[in-house]
Amino acid sequence: MAVESRITEVTLYARGARVRRTATISLDRDTGRARITGLPLAVIDDTVRIEAEGAVVTAVHVGLDAPAPDDAADEDRPEVRAARLRVARAEADLERVDAALASLAAAPIALQPPKGERAPAAWSAVVDARHALIALRAERELALRDQAAAGRREAAEAQRALVAVLDRDRRTGSARAAKLHELRKHVELDLTGEGTAMVHLEYQVAAARWAPSYVARIDGDAVAFELRAVIAQDTGEDWLGVALRLSTAEPARFAALPELAAQRIGRRQLEPVKPGFRAPPVGADALYLDYERAFPARGQDLRGLPSPSPAPAADLGEAGWDEVATRESPMFAMSAPAPQAPGASQVRARKTMIGASAGYAPARAKGGLVGSIAGSIASGFGAFDDLARSSEALALPAAAPPPRGMAPPRLDYGNLRMAPPDAPARGTLIAAPRDRRSASIDGEVAIAVARVEVLVLPPGCSAAWSHAYDYAYAGDGAVDVRADAAWHSIAVTARPTKATLRHVAVPREQADVFRLAEIANPLAGPLLPGPIDVYDRGRFLVTSTVDYTAPGATVEIGLGVDAQIKLARNTEFSEEATGMLRGGLRLHHAIKIDVDNLSERAIDLEVRERLPVIREGDDDVEVIAGRVEPAWERWTPDPDAPREQRLRGGHRWRVAIPAHAQRTLRAAYDVKIAGKLELVGGNRRES
Repeated sequence: MAVESRITEVTLYARGARVRRTATISLDRDTGRARITGLPLAVIDDTVRIEAEGAVVTAVHVGLDAPAPDDAADEDRPEVRAARLRVARAEADLERVDAALASLAAAPIALQPPKGERAPAAWSAVVDARHALIALRAERELALRDQAAAGRREAAEAQRALVAVLDRDRRTGSARAAKLHELRKHVELDLTGEGTAMVHLEYQVAAARWAPSYVARIDGDAVAFELRAVIAQDTGEDWLGVALRLSTAEPARFAALPELAAQRIGRRQLEPVKPGFRAPPVGADALYLDYERAFPARGQDLRGLPSPSPAPAADLGEAGWDEVATRESPMFAMSAPAPQAPGASQVRARKTMIGASAGYAPARAKGGLVGSIAGSIASGFGAFDDLARSSEALALPAAAPPPRGMAPPRLDYGNLRMAPPDAPARGTLIAAPRDRRSASIDGEVAIAVARVEVLVLPPGCSAAWSHAYDYAYAGDGAVDVRADAAWHSIAVTARPTKATLRHVAVPREQADVFRLAEIANPLAGPLLPGPIDVYDRGRFLVTSTVDYTAPGATVEIGLGVDAQIKLARNTEFSEEATGMLRGGLRLHHAIKIDVDNLSERAIDLEVRERLPVIREGDDDVEVIAGRVEPAWERWTPDPDAPREQRLRGGHRWRVAIPAHAQRTLRAAYDVKIAGKLELVGGNRRES
């Protein structure tokens, strides 16, 4: 029984996504099997999970659907079909009117008297009849021409509507709902129960990415903070009206769980066992003695060469689990040269490579795992034997080892099979062979993943964040994401928060006043690196960046120059001889900063200044701070920086300036030097 399902929730990871579908199944005593169809080829079979309400699931099987093309239904979307039908009707009406006009133009006006009539009609009656016919024809032609004009307008409008619908349909994505003639996947369930059951299907797909972005709408000290995301996916199915969750985790990353050793109180602790590859039990080959006596020829390979025997576990040395599993992977076998026995042909080597690419694990030889068991298993799988004989000239490219973080083939328990008894790796688990159809599907999925991976992130966006702490952001409503391998900006959630506005000026460097906003993180999770668009009372201000921000912390965003705050810095300098013999100089500096607030609201202004700093070990120069009004405080922007990189002599004023008010800041200091000395660049340092 085929069952339709709908996507209700999608959890999007840093790479890939988990899709949750819901289906309603009606069960009776005779029907205990259901098939959920229309799943994309990108479904990872090992990640399929089933939750049932009102029934018990006893078996789950993932398969392929390939119905006959004769059963294919109309593949156009409803709006496209309606637009095409409108164009066809308009063209048909226009053709009918044109045919009527052509028929009217070909009709004669002159009236011929009926045959057999002896006396002709009166001339006045003939003239009146012709006048009536001409008037009727003119009236009919005028009506037909009006209909033709209206038909042409309708045909043009229908054609424009069809072009718009086709363009919109093309832009919405290349993915469509499952078509009957396409190859799709299905999940077959065996259920026990009666009545109606609610089944939830979850599976993981690749070819999906996301990156965060933010929007801050400031209105006084209130802020509407929005979390947005740019999403791209090419999974083969559109996500329409789904609940979206954005996770920072990577589900494909492989990590071994730590083993907790038992702690015995009051007793000597046992030495911890070093984790790693465990050798198979000793004497396993004795289980195959009866097989070798019954089939002595099976102990030889296809060409009469002795099959290599597995190396003892001691040859592995101290290699850990990850290294051994990687070396035993098929991809490692393809990158390593195949062993050549005396007299063996090149077909043997190519069979080894083909078997490795088909998913077989290589046999362990002395000094490492550099072989493959495909040659010995070929007798049990004729397809691979024929493929090897027809591929003598085949030269497969070397493949790199599997990337770090992926589970080794030895840990893929669902695809492991026991090696045949005549294989060198008998008694061990090997990867199950894959058919050509599965390889083709994997190729299509890999192409889709590549299309998404090569996409360049929008300006300012970043998808590189630390996985030390992973979090999932839940969306506020349903969203639509098309499977077109293009970026889509999606609104995820919005939260109110508070902002502290302040102004900062460094008049020594620039006579501009900059406005800053400290916005508290309103989300329960951290803020990831990304761009933020800032609006002030509905007016766009600037696009800035957000760095890592913990929950409850604040992020500081520059809002640009505030043109309503005017600032002017003026200096005064005087020089005075000092000392009993007038051999010293005292350089008087006075700083005056005028601030004018022209805005409609009060501001908190921070004005930063810097006093000269004496070089260490220089006793001939002395800096004396004078009167400061109002009082200022020392300011060091980065106190943890090295001394040579730390700002020295920094001071700042923090003042509140009411609306339409002025404020004057004053500071003075003296520099005492010997009369024979002069400051570099002149004594008037503040001029």
